[in-house]
Amino acid sequence: MSHLVKGGRVVDPGNGVDAVADVLVTNGRIAKVGKGLKAPEGTEVVTATGKVVCPGFIDIHAHFREPGYEYKETVATGTRAAAAGGFTAVCCMANTNPVNDNGAVTDYILAKAKVEGVVRVYPIGAVTRGLHGEELAELAELADSGCVAFSDDGRCVMNAGLYRRAMEYTLPFGTPLISHAEDTSLSRGASMNEGVVSTETGLPRQPAAAQGVMVVRDILLAEPTARH
Repeated sequence: MSHLVKGGRVVDPGNGVDAVADVLVTNGRIAKVGKGLKAPEGTEVVTATGKVVCPGFIDIHAHFREPGYEYKETVATGTRAAAAGGFTAVCCMANTNPVNDNGAVTDYILAKAKVEGVVRVYPIGAVTRGLHGEELAELAELADSGCVAFSDDGRCVMNAGLYRRAMEYTLPFGTPLISHAEDTSLSRGASMNEGVVSTETGLPRQPAAAQGVMVVRDILLAEPTARH
C-alpha cells in the first residue's frame, strides 16, 4: 500500500529539509521526497496544503498508568492518544502499581505494548524501590529488561549519597538518570511560585531555589561520575 502526501511543509531536521514538497510512502516506509511527485497506480493521495509533515514526535515523559491505575490511563489508550497527536514513540514513567522497579513489571509493560500499543513504548524504570528514595531499585535488571532511563518521576531523590551511587552504578549501562529537581524542604506544601502574587494572596509558595539547588547538586554529583 502506498500513500502520497502532497503539498505539505516538509520539516526534517535530521536532513536539513524545510520546504514545501511531496512525500511518497510505500509499505510504511518513506520512498521519496520531492516536488511534483507522481502517484503510482493504487496510491492513496493525501492533500497536506497548509500543514506540517515531519518525523514523528517522541514524548520522553508520559504517564501510562498500567499496571495498577488503569482507570487513569492504559497502554492502549495512551498510545492511541499519542498517535493522534503525532507522537510515534513514548517513554512511560515508573509510577505504576506495582512500581516499575524490577524486570517483571518492565516485561509486563512491554508485553502489553506489543499487543495493544499503536506506537513504540520505552519504559523508564524507577531509581529507588517503590519510588521511596531509600534504596536503589533493581537497576541492572531494569536495564536488561528494556528500560531506557531511570527516574523517580515526580519525586526527587533527596539522599545525595544514594543518588550518586545510582549514577555510579548505571554508568556501565549507558542508561541516563532523569532528575526531578525539587528540594522538598523548600517546596513542601506549596501551591504556587514565590512572588508578588503569592504574597498578596497568602498562598503557600515555592521559591525558585527549590529547583536551583537540586540542579546544582546533581551537576556536582555528575562530575565525578563522568556524566557530562
